[in-house]
Amino acid sequence: MKTRLSPTQKMIGWVRFAGFYLTEIFKSNLSIAWDVLTPEDKSSPGIIALDLPDGLSDAQILLISNLITMTPGSLSLDLCADRRTLLLHILYLDDVEKTRQHFLENYVHRVLHLS
Repeated sequence: MKTRLSPTQKMIGWVRFAGFYLTEIFKSNLSIAWDVLTPEDKSSPGIIALDLPDGLSDAQILLISNLITMTPGSLSLDLCADRRTLLLHILYLDDVEKTRQHFLENYVHRVLHLS
C-alpha cells in the first residue's frame, strides 16, 4: 500500500528533485563544454534500452523522457510499443549497465517518488 504524502512533503520532494535535476544539467553542460574546448574528442556515443517499471502513467513516462532529453548529452529516441522500454541516445556511453542504473535510480525512481 502506498502512503499518502502531505502537501509539505510533496513540495519538499519537488524542491529536492529540482535541485538534483539542475545539478545534472550543470554537470552535463560542463562535460560537453570541456569536450568542445579541448583538442581530444572524449565522446563515445551509443544507444541503450532503458527498461521501465510496470504501471507508469503516460504523464510519468512523458516526464521521464523529457527530463532525459533536456539533459545535455542524452536524448530519448523512442518508447517501444509495449511501453516498457525507452530507447536512449547517450553521448558519453562508457559503461552501459552503469548508465542504465544511473537513469533508473536518478530519473525513473525519483519521478516515481514524486507521485
